[in-house]
Amino acid sequence: MVARPSSPTRSCNAGEFTPEAKGRIDIKQYYSAGLAFKGVEPVPQSGFRRMGGSRRVGKWRKPLSVRAITSPTPAAGPFTGTQIIWTGTVAGTVAAVLASTLAISAGTATFTIEAFVGGGWVAVGGPFAVKTGTPVTRLAAYAPGQQKAATSLRIVATFSTGGTTVSGLTVSAFFESGTALRPRYVALATDQGDALSCYVTAGIADFFTEAGFKGSARLATVTPDMLPDLGFYSEGSTIGIFHAQLETVRLFLATAGQLQDWRQDLWPYDPVPSADLGGVYAKTDDKWDFSIRYIAGVNYVSLSCTVNGETTPAVFVPRTGDGAPADIDPDTPDWPLFATRVQTALRALPTMSSGLTVTVGSGFPGFQNFIVTFGGDLSGEEYEFSAIIANTSDASVLPYHTQIGKTETEAVFSTARGWPGGAELVQDRLDYYRIPAVTGAMAMSRVAEYFDLNIEGKTDATARLDKLRSQTSETIVHVKESSYLFTFTDRAMYFVPNRTIERNTPLNFVPASEIGAQPNCKPFTLEGEVYYVAINPQGLAFAANGGKQVLRITEAVTSATTNYNADPVSLLASHLADNLIRSASQKPATDLDASKGWLMRTDGRLIACQMIRNQDINGYCEWLCASGGLVREIGVDGKNRLWLANERAGGNSIEIYDTSTYLQDAVTAVPDLGGVITGLDYEDGAELWANADGYVLGPFTCVGGSISLGDAYASALVGRWIAPRWESMPQVLVVGNDDVILRPGRIHTLHINIADTDSIAVGANGEPPQDIILHETTDLVDAPMPLKTKLLTVGGDVLLGMMEGTTAVITQKRPGELRVRDIAMGTKL
Repeated sequence: MVARPSSPTRSCNAGEFTPEAKGRIDIKQYYSAGLAFKGVEPVPQSGFRRMGGSRRVGKWRKPLSVRAITSPTPAAGPFTGTQIIWTGTVAGTVAAVLASTLAISAGTATFTIEAFVGGGWVAVGGPFAVKTGTPVTRLAAYAPGQQKAATSLRIVATFSTGGTTVSGLTVSAFFESGTALRPRYVALATDQGDALSCYVTAGIADFFTEAGFKGSARLATVTPDMLPDLGFYSEGSTIGIFHAQLETVRLFLATAGQLQDWRQDLWPYDPVPSADLGGVYAKTDDKWDFSIRYIAGVNYVSLSCTVNGETTPAVFVPRTGDGAPADIDPDTPDWPLFATRVQTALRALPTMSSGLTVTVGSGFPGFQNFIVTFGGDLSGEEYEFSAIIANTSDASVLPYHTQIGKTETEAVFSTARGWPGGAELVQDRLDYYRIPAVTGAMAMSRVAEYFDLNIEGKTDATARLDKLRSQTSETIVHVKESSYLFTFTDRAMYFVPNRTIERNTPLNFVPASEIGAQPNCKPFTLEGEVYYVAINPQGLAFAANGGKQVLRITEAVTSATTNYNADPVSLLASHLADNLIRSASQKPATDLDASKGWLMRTDGRLIACQMIRNQDINGYCEWLCASGGLVREIGVDGKNRLWLANERAGGNSIEIYDTSTYLQDAVTAVPDLGGVITGLDYEDGAELWANADGYVLGPFTCVGGSISLGDAYASALVGRWIAPRWESMPQVLVVGNDDVILRPGRIHTLHINIADTDSIAVGANGEPPQDIILHETTDLVDAPMPLKTKLLTVGGDVLLGMMEGTTAVITQKRPGELRVRDIAMGTKL
């Protein structure tokens, strides 16, 4: 046997390269990259593996329409124990029932909303809590897509106190209809450790855990056109929903541990910030008094005044008659003339005008008061005023503020001016941004008081309103707290070097990049560095078309200053990092994982970027959605799990990304003794696979929600599947001086180290991949084939053909585990 040399590929950490990089061996990551990482992801230590599948949790909801209620019959009571407090009749399907403004006269109560379905009463939702003095509004809802045909509705309540009466209750019913709109996702981790995932659609918010649907809340003011541009803030038991045209909504978990009991009200701004927004506002004059005191026998007195640091020449007190300087004892001072001369001197100051007046106040021997008014064009501001008598110690002057000048302002947040589009926690202040009235400004709450935006206070903990520049057309679209505060606009990125944000210290916004950020793609942190998606080059008006690249913010430290730069990290995968409209970050779950940034595109494709900073790993790959599906929303919950909202021809589904399975949209089912599984919620004609007791079975075609496995099994995981695909970079002949010769060549041998694999197909030279049989004679015949870890050598009649820029392909013909530790190619180029 003659040894044939081969070129090993161990690291695949560069991920998928753009096709424009074919043959670019001068790129140092060339041999660590591939032309296709579809459904496979790099393993930091070596090689690559299949990406995870997903398990179905539920669906997202179609728009709600009102279902008429006839003969609504409320009962006032008094009630004791468990009683029916309301009944009504409906005709048709019911998806949700809203009980509004329910009040009780004493104690506490819980109530459940029920529907009469198929001859019996079935709970729609509850129990919900209510207590004395606090009317409640609650939405009871079936899981999305699970509405039921009902004939009657009722509300059953249990009271803690006998003789309780009920008042104010009104009831509305809804059904689902039309086409489901793309939802928006927000995660909430409660203080009790619950990791909730909330999907917001027009008019309603639905809550899920990994166990399934938990409850809903009514969002009557959230309209379909708002959905793409909603902003969220979540903490503890509260979710804030933000939009420029939406008076900020708060969702609040009313009862700890009761994940169905959601209260909806308005975000309790207390108060909203106010500012001069260019309107015509009422103004108050600034007024000062100054009083001159003198003793008997005083001679000449001269006064000098200072306004905002500008000082007048000395003005002597004149005597009555000729106006010459008065020898006050025995002359008679001419106080009105003195006031006029002081007024003239003050008006002559560079920043003063005829709006300033000085008048004579009250007086008596040894004392005279004067009034200085900053009116006219000087009105509406506060001035610093002081006065001094320097020519004698027998007289003194005391100025004091009697009225502070100010200009009335207007609320920065209002129905007329719009509401903030987002909020983020920064140094224990809630930072509100994307403010329509002042797009280049952000409002920070008082420390530890997220709703207090009173900027009139003077302490360092007081709320503040900051603008990037006095005149700017930029819009702040994100803020991010890291080692410093980063502010992202539609045109640039800034960092704030202030270590502590204090009311009386101005923020210094230092430009770090001239590339703005894509709205609704939150900046995320991986390996201690901040990444963000660049805005569509055409600007904010075209943001719906998606951003074009990913940038990493890196610190540039010199001996004198700290600065930051935003460097592109997606240029070699520019065909993937394109049209990006959503982002989410996920921490590594195992030693074989890297930190991931998930990026969703406008066309429904989902990209993963893997980052390990200290190893210079920056690899992109694509998660394929089976059955031609499109990913419409992503998010990572409080337990570091990726949630997906996927749209397929058969409908939609909410799924959790799961690395333990290769099936997607998977559900667990129990076949009957004949191996038939029924009640599957898949469309007719769907191609399904099953993993039953360790055996991979399929494909099956779903008909009427049923498939037949052909034999009895204890349980099965049923789902969709799509084959992964890895393709190497083109192999080219490199001669001296690193010259590349392009000519037909072939890969004649592949040495593939696999680990924990039970399905693999291999191809090269442009020929179709062929399935590689992994069964061995030592495998048990009455048990599933164990996972294989071994070296595969593939050649001969498998790797046929030749082509210019030949590549190797690894894929699968049937579902299974796949991990490649390294691959070596024997080539003839």
